[in-house]
Amino acid sequence: MQLHEQKSELVVHKHKPGDLLQELPFSPLTMSYTSSAGEALYPSESIRDLGVIISHDLSWSRHICETVTKARSVASWVLSVFKTRNKDVMLTLYKSLVRSILEFNSPVWNPIKIGEIQ
Repeated sequence: MQLHEQKSELVVHKHKPGDLLQELPFSPLTMSYTSSAGEALYPSESIRDLGVIISHDLSWSRHICETVTKARSVASWVLSVFKTRNKDVMLTLYKSLVRSILEFNSPVWNPIKIGEIQ
């Protein structure tokens, strides 16, 4: 199996966020990786891997925000398309369409901050 280098991304997790070396103008140059094809990979703010967004500071805020936005969009679509408000129908649609988005990979990105839970 061969590595698909065009799909590779680089994320650098900072050990000490307040480190002064991170603020210098040449710091992105020291944190780059060159592939075997000669292409340079530079650090990105976040990457998506298996449907989970991982940020450079290891916070889940962006992933939670995008997941909630997607679930709200699907819930809004369900309410606009289906005119019935039968409890059984709505519960089935919620469990199959909305809840599946919210629970996908939830053990990985389990929210711990009060703001993320609310």
